[in-house]
Amino acid sequence: MMKIRATAGNIKDIEVDGLIIGMYQDVDTISSYVRRLGEYVYGTIKEVMETKEFKGKEGEVYAIRSFGGHGIKKVFLLGLGKEQEFKVDTLRRAVGAGIREIEKLHCTKAAIAALQSEGTSFEDQGQAISEGALLGLYKFNKYKSSSEEMEKEITELIIWQEDKRTLEEIEEGIRKGEALATATIAARDMVNEPSNTLTPNEMEARARRIAQRHGLEIKVLEEGEMEDLGMGCFLGVAKGSDMPPKLIEIRYNGNPQDQEVIGLVGKGLTFDSGGISLKPSEGMDMMKGDMGGAATVLGAMEAIGALKPKVNVLAVVGVCENMPSGRAYKPGDILTSMKGKTVEILNTDAEGRLVLADCISYAIKEGVTKLVDVATLTGACLVALGTTTTALITNNDEWVKKLKEASEEIGEKVWQLPSFPEYRELIKSDIADLKNVAGRNAGTITAGLFLGEFVDEKPWIHMDIAGTSMNDKTKGYLPKGATGVAVRALYQLVKNLEQK
Repeated sequence: MMKIRATAGNIKDIEVDGLIIGMYQDVDTISSYVRRLGEYVYGTIKEVMETKEFKGKEGEVYAIRSFGGHGIKKVFLLGLGKEQEFKVDTLRRAVGAGIREIEKLHCTKAAIAALQSEGTSFEDQGQAISEGALLGLYKFNKYKSSSEEMEKEITELIIWQEDKRTLEEIEEGIRKGEALATATIAARDMVNEPSNTLTPNEMEARARRIAQRHGLEIKVLEEGEMEDLGMGCFLGVAKGSDMPPKLIEIRYNGNPQDQEVIGLVGKGLTFDSGGISLKPSEGMDMMKGDMGGAATVLGAMEAIGALKPKVNVLAVVGVCENMPSGRAYKPGDILTSMKGKTVEILNTDAEGRLVLADCISYAIKEGVTKLVDVATLTGACLVALGTTTTALITNNDEWVKKLKEASEEIGEKVWQLPSFPEYRELIKSDIADLKNVAGRNAGTITAGLFLGEFVDEKPWIHMDIAGTSMNDKTKGYLPKGATGVAVRALYQLVKNLEQK
């Protein structure tokens, strides 16, 4: 992973392939330190801004060759968009987009000048730059035989600031940014991994490494233990596969004196064929990523373990495959959940909610007081909100308000969908307590409310990341492929719950 560090002092003392200077759109002011890079650099910047050759649009990059008198080979202008619209996430996005373009120009060592911005602390800048750079340069190329991309990677990024008194703030931001980027990348790697390698056993191994790295408690339930607990819904989904299911529990005790325990529950279908209700072959390859909710929860535990907020957290992820076979569950079956509620199966491709229902019941048994579940649950969510926004369903407006605030802080978009009583009528079965699908209408809402039947009235939020877990194109610090969505939001939610 690229090394990031902070330094302060005279800009001419830095030796790098490229120095990145952030510039706002339609603002002609040039920082005074730029003159020390020589009249050619200063004059060129002034000229390209006056002629609008460089406009300063977010993520725009303009390269200027530097000549003599210092160790900076090139200067890169990085567009930050309009100053009045600037937020910390603007910097994160711009750095993510810009640093990819700079890497293409064969820079291996780069520096970026911290902004002199009254509204943005140096700690926030250090964090945003670190996250933007590491997440923006992310590649999943472990299965590529060519090393061409490896040869031109940026290996070091220096955050420079003139005033040495700001170094400690920037370094703290780097520490947080690196931890959160590492956690997000861990989630991305799991979602991008093919299902023949990321089996339930491999997800268990990765969870164990997270727990071991940060001294977290971990327990893994095997099939027999789940049977003893009556997890008929989870096991019903899993029994079509030769791969044994796993229920993974990770506990972080950040404040042992507090009775509050935040539950994070993730759907971990390492491959979802649809089961007997088989999916079309077109696009089925993407179902390797149907464990995106579990990846998000494990990524959040990586961040929580590294940064250690003073909050108690229990993570539960249900991991299995949904496959057709002579043992697989079938449309028309009735399954009994751990909670004792019966579920009529109308479609075996609505399996995630069955796994999550038993995982939620288990988390409650283990003492959680508030819940967030995360899942790539419904295609209807993609239709409704596209790939930019995560859907939220809740039974508690105060609880969901905290997640909305955390998501806004870290720059992710979420949207709360209604949960009116009329929608609950749609999931009632004629022959069981519930049915696992409610028809085409309001599919994301009814799937979420199905889970709400298992939360025992505890404050609960369902996050449907079906649209936001994967990207079809690169933008900002989000790559094509897995995004690692909600890892940073869940960490921020937990962090914000610290007792002041």
